[in-house]
Amino acid sequence: MDEPSYGVGHVWLVDPLARTLEAFELHDGRWLLLGAIKEDDPVRFPPFAAVTFSLADLWV
Repeated sequence: MDEPSYGVGHVWLVDPLARTLEAFELHDGRWLLLGAIKEDDPVRFPPFAAVTFSLADLWV
C-alpha cells in the first residue's frame, strides 16, 4: 500500500499481547518512531495529541 497517496501520515501499532503502542509519523517518505508506550501509560500522539487517555483503556 502506498500510504502517502492515500493521505496516511500517522500510524499507531497496537500489540494487545505485549500491551504496547508504537506511534509513527511519515516524514519525507520514511516512517519515524514518535514513541512507544506500555501498560497504562498515557497516550498522547499525533494526530490526536489534543486528547489523552490511558493505554490501559484498550485492555478492558
